[in-house]
Amino acid sequence: DPAVIDRGAVIEMTFSPNAKIDVATLENKTSKIELLNVKTDNNQCPTSAVIYIPEGKEKIISNQITAYSDPDKGTKAQTYDQTESFAVATLDKLWLENRLLPTDINIPYRWEVWVKSDTLEKVREVVALMPDVAISGHSIKFPERDICAITCSYNNLNHLHFITKSISGFRYLPALSGFFDALPASEQIEWTDDLNSRITYDPNTDVSVCILDTGIRTQHPLLSYNLIDNGADTYSPDWGVEDDHGHGTQMAGIALFGDLTPLLEDTAQIKLKHGVESIKVFPPSGNNDIDHVGFITAQAVATAEINNADIRRVFCLSWSMEHSPNADGSPVMEGKPTPLSAKIDQLAFGVMDFENWQIDDESKRLFIISAGNIRDSYPPERYGAINSLSEVEDPGQAWNALTVGAYTDKVYTDDPNYDGWKPLTGQGGLSARSRTSILWGATHWPTKPDIVLEGGNYFADPSNNYFNDNDDTSILTTGKTSTFSLSRDTSPANAEASRLAAKVMQQYPEFWPETIRGLLVHSAEWKGAMNVELTNKEQKIEHLRRFGYGIPQTEFLLNSFSNRPCAVIQDYLNPFAESTKTKNSPIFGDLNYYKLPWPEEALKEIYDKEVKLRVTLSYFIEPSPSERPPQTKYNYTSHGLRFELKLPNDTEAEFLSRVGSKIELDFEDDELSNLGYANEDIKKWKLGPRARNRGSVISDIWEGTGSELASQNMIAITPHGGWWKFRNSFPDKDNPRYKSRVRYSLILSLITEEDIDLYTPINIETATEIET
Repeated sequence: DPAVIDRGAVIEMTFSPNAKIDVATLENKTSKIELLNVKTDNNQCPTSAVIYIPEGKEKIISNQITAYSDPDKGTKAQTYDQTESFAVATLDKLWLENRLLPTDINIPYRWEVWVKSDTLEKVREVVALMPDVAISGHSIKFPERDICAITCSYNNLNHLHFITKSISGFRYLPALSGFFDALPASEQIEWTDDLNSRITYDPNTDVSVCILDTGIRTQHPLLSYNLIDNGADTYSPDWGVEDDHGHGTQMAGIALFGDLTPLLEDTAQIKLKHGVESIKVFPPSGNNDIDHVGFITAQAVATAEINNADIRRVFCLSWSMEHSPNADGSPVMEGKPTPLSAKIDQLAFGVMDFENWQIDDESKRLFIISAGNIRDSYPPERYGAINSLSEVEDPGQAWNALTVGAYTDKVYTDDPNYDGWKPLTGQGGLSARSRTSILWGATHWPTKPDIVLEGGNYFADPSNNYFNDNDDTSILTTGKTSTFSLSRDTSPANAEASRLAAKVMQQYPEFWPETIRGLLVHSAEWKGAMNVELTNKEQKIEHLRRFGYGIPQTEFLLNSFSNRPCAVIQDYLNPFAESTKTKNSPIFGDLNYYKLPWPEEALKEIYDKEVKLRVTLSYFIEPSPSERPPQTKYNYTSHGLRFELKLPNDTEAEFLSRVGSKIELDFEDDELSNLGYANEDIKKWKLGPRARNRGSVISDIWEGTGSELASQNMIAITPHGGWWKFRNSFPDKDNPRYKSRVRYSLILSLITEEDIDLYTPINIETATEIET
């Protein structure tokens, strides 16, 4: 039918590497020239854009190009300066996934299709004329896009796009979690049997995720094979080890497999190299006394370690404690420690002997804790604001823990009952019930959450009065009474973080808990809706306190790529020392510095190209939650550490002199942390010291040219304040704590979009010991 044919053009523009283009300027609302799709590189620079040009409006673009050829270059000069080519955009240019398109273009698939919101009815008209194409009766609406499900071959989808010019993106539509959860019990078992037949379990694994929760369904068909021998126990023998509530079983499934939905649909073989343990810390009915939870948690940790002394484990706490709100509406905790969070910090730090207060570095532990959920319902229009006003719950403020919030990429449901409903959260946005530490502001309390992972989405009703959870946008996992169940919010996000940590622990057995925590942060990136430009310190602090450092990127977390090599340094430092002038009077001690193995010649080859250096410092502190004087911000933490990068024009002596002179000044006033640096040097950091230096895991990205980084081949780790410096007779005068050494992990990676092998020269250089 010629009446439904759109005779406009769909054009792909490709850009120069590292192009700095505001792609929004490609649109012209008046002429209805529309931006359909943008692809970016790892630095979030646009690599290409697809635009729709209505019939008769082609001259607008050609006139701009003509104006560009003028010596004054017109208003679009920057865009066309960095545009390498124009071409007709074929359907594959709108593909939204990394995996390959089907090779057989005539086999029907189910596609998730994004169309221009004002063209959906036209698409339906065309589909009605195509006998081998089916479209869902409902769609999910966004301000400028509708998402629908279309079943057809790639060839037919291409015809549909050619006729309508409506598609802005498409991907495979996998089976959704609601499909599996709704299956009869017998069919759930069939899917489970198929999955089990593809899993290779390691009965001799020495790595586990230890779930401290409501217990576990020990005979679940997906859990029983990989439950560590003697790995199910309980705080109280009266409670039993089985799961009375279902939450612990759900967390165990995610800690082992992640979201079950893609695994069930797939046919690939799976090698599972870590196991799961469960220590029940909640009674079958009622609640624990909040003042008793720290003791119960410590006993549960001890129980797991006694039962299996040779297991290396990640402790997963996908729960939080609610404290009564202050009458004036102010933050309940404000980031301050509680007995529970302080106990977790103490357990992580490895304080073993409470008579002599002995520290055992080999007994340090990794705790991964959820940020907590907003429990009460709220109007959809308050999304975002309510997250800002809901602080991370106890014990998520623990300095030594990795605290996990929730975001979501799930925006589509196959349920026709939700036709006309809108996802509460856009792709890459904070999950609806995830808490933040925004209320803690610019205080010295840690940035929490540290990272975010998938927590599912909710849908707002058409009147926007309320929102509901949704099966299709939840996470599929193991159930207490059925084979499958659904989970959402920060609990599954936290269990998924624990799974990733266990995978790192298994793959790199020499890595410390501090290192594994640091790597999860180091691999994290802001994606989707969270990837916004931040221009000042206040914005940066607030963004960190909402999203942490972002979403861990699994491929980089477990591998090092040639153009993004990663160096891990595990080392020790004495933050304090005894004064040579006054006995038993602590002063600042060591600073460690490293001559880093940058491939200087390789970097000089790209002397004028952009290079990024990611730096992450992770260490544990010893807590002291007392209120004894002197009342300073250093009362709680035993010590602090910071990193400093050499400047391009520094000599080695100048660098060490400046860094050394800053230590005492930083201790007196954090606002002096920029001392000795020009604004242009500070601006090269994505966050900068004033935004990043909170807590005991610190990460930032330096951006500059290859030639600049070639000369910045030195980094220092410096001590900062802490209560060890004030309490010079703890635990006794003959053996004061301030003389203790501490350990840390320094993680560095180089990032470049150029086709240059940085890994090989670094690998050759680091065959010799890095100079310290």
